[in-house]
Parts: sequence; C-alpha cells; structure tokens
Amino acid sequence: MKALSRVVLMLTVVAFAGCASVSKMPLNDKVAAIDTSEKSILVAKLSIRNDNKPSHQPNLLAVFVNQNEKDYSFTKPTLIADLDKGGKEYFISMDVAPGKATIKLARFMRQVPLLLNAMADLPFEYEIDVPANEVVYVGNITATIKPREGDAPRAGAVIPLIDQAVAGFSNGTFEVSITDNYDADMEALKAKYPYIASQAIAKNLLPAWTHPEQRGEAPTILAEKTEE
Repeated sequence: MKALSRVVLMLTVVAFAGCASVSKMPLNDKVAAIDTSEKSILVAKLSIRNDNKPSHQPNLLAVFVNQNEKDYSFTKPTLIADLDKGGKEYFISMDVAPGKATIKLARFMRQVPLLLNAMADLPFEYEIDVPANEVVYVGNITATIKPREGDAPRAGAVIPLIDQAVAGFSNGTFEVSITDNYDADMEALKAKYPYIASQAIAKNLLPAWTHPEQRGEAPTILAEKTEE
C-alpha cells in the first residue's frame, strides 16, 4: 500500500506540477551540508489545517517559485508535526538564484488510495528579492481551510466534483496568517538540520496574505511537463 501511495504521489506531481522544473527541497535528511554560492535558500515554517472537513487533513505536496519566466517546483517538505485533526506542520525550503523571484503557490493533496484524490492550491503571488549567498527566512505561514461563504475564493477546483467536495476543498476557502516567529522557528530548524547550525540566517518576511483574486491578480494554473 505504501508503494502504491508513492506511485500515486509521483503521478500527481507529474500531472499537476505544470511546465515546471521539479526538485526536492534543499534542506532534507539526505544532505550533510548546503552550498549557497550559486543559489540562496528560502526557508519558512508552513502549517496547514482543514477545519472545513477535519477528517480530511491534507499533505503539503510542493511549493512553486517563478523566476525569469520559468516555474520551479520544490517537493518533499520536512514534516515536523502531524496533529491529526489539528493539521500538519512543515519546514519548507527552496534554492533560488539571486535576483527577483515570485513565490507562486503551495499545493496540497488529500489522498485515500483508490478512493479519493483531491488537490488544493494556496496562492501567494508575492515577489521577493533574493540576496546572494544566503539562507533567508520568509516567515511562519499558517493556513486554515474554512467553510466557504458567498463568493470567497475556493481552496480547490470544483472538478472532480466528488473528490474535491468530500475533501472540503471546493467548498472551502483559505484563511492565512504570515507572522515573524524567527527565533523559535530557526532554533527548531537548526535542531532538525545541525549542518546549518553555524549558518547565519537572514530575514525577509512575506507581506500579510491576501488572496490574489482579491488583489485583482489571477492565480497561476500549472499543468503538464516536468523535468527532474
């Protein structure tokens, strides 16, 4: 069953990642050091909770970044807490070349093998100026899926009808806060990955979150080709 889940997960990434270059997040258990000489690393803590359908807590699948008109997908975030109906907490990391870059969205999945496969996108559409040769903390992101009211932006697409509704994505909406919890988050990150313990970590917080539709911007739809 675990093997099947991994296969479905990979197919989901390929199907939904878009014309994006797909790579693992740079901070993970399989590396012993980091190199920021060519690309800096953006880090954050991201928490997700589904209050609309508490029995269907999603997993974080990937975070998308756009730079120089090319999309990059970063997969395999670090799960740091599974709180059952209280949601999940992750460390995310993205290696990005110096210069202007746009954090596009975080993609979530709720999967019950052979029964349910639903997706939700949390759009950011925030531009960030990435410095050279640094690790940069961009904030503590807390996302909650609430019941949708009125014309609030949906947390996920309407199709497929049953999967998206059962998971609470098409009939849910995101409520998001981005806060500065630098000291506690970086202490926990360095405890998880001791190889960055001596690394100075800069801070460049994302702005307070507003859905791009409510800022007059259309969220990105990503589909098709990937490259490892």
